Amino acid sequence: MTRAYHEDRTHGTSVFHLQVYSHHDKDGFYFVSQHWHEELEWVYAEYGILHLTVHGRSFTLNPGEFCFINSGELHEIRSTGESLHHAVVFNPDFLDFALYDACQHNFIRPVTKGRLLFPTFCSAFPPEGREQILFHMQEIIKLYHTLPSCALLSIKIHILHMIELLFQKDCFLENTLSPKGKDSLDKLKQVIEYIHENLAQPISLQTLAKICFMSPNYFCHYFKQEIGKTPIMFINEYRIEKACEMLSGSDLPVSDISLSVGFDNFSYFIRKFREYKGVTPKKYRLLCK
Repeated sequence: MTRAYHEDRTHGTSVFHLQVYSHHDKDGFYFVSQHWHEELEWVYAEYGILHLTVHGRSFTLNPGEFCFINSGELHEIRSTGESLHHAVVFNPDFLDFALYDACQHNFIRPVTKGRLLFPTFCSAFPPEGREQILFHMQEIIKLYHTLPSCALLSIKIHILHMIELLFQKDCFLENTLSPKGKDSLDKLKQVIEYIHENLAQPISLQTLAKICFMSPNYFCHYFKQEIGKTPIMFINEYRIEKACEMLSGSDLPVSDISLSVGFDNFSYFIRKFREYKGVTPKKYRLLCK
């Protein structure tokens, strides 16, 4: 599974801007490539192992662990083996009150405007706080999928309880991204968009570096710092993921798929596919059909 780098789909409904995605992956092939969105995303691994990269930092979610992804943060997620995970996704403005008051000013607005950031990994919380956060997250997931009476109100109350806990435990982080840093990050997002749109064509480091107004050497350093992998690794990985979509969704010959995602050397494509997926393209197609 892959998504466009800027995910602009609507989450939830016009009257309740929150959605819970629950995904069971039986084969260990689940992968969402680098992307970002304005919504907050809270991920909980019920069972199985998830590997995430958020703002260039890689970490593993084990069963019972959770993480927070802030608005605008580049991130990707992949599974190892069979897994079940849930993602609570909602627009930060969902938390705003119509009547501006001290609660809005001191607690809600700093979060919705991005002045305060959620800590990424659950290890940022003391054990007691971690258990309380996990309880509220599990309740949100259960309420969303069962929709008992007052479920929507209860979900919002649980979210506010979580925010209260983060303030009580002093876990929120100050957003220290400078205007210059934001500009560089915006250009990096343009690079990812360029890669997605020109996947079938040769892509040079010089071209990508030019988008960021950087030298190729510095661009490679900056890209790895923010994405967690080199540009070449990112391009190959994304090409393999697009090949996976075509293998499971069409009957095109493997050689044609290889060319359509930018691999002009068929042997290199097979080698890279096996390296990333652990199976050959033919075996992958059989498993996913």
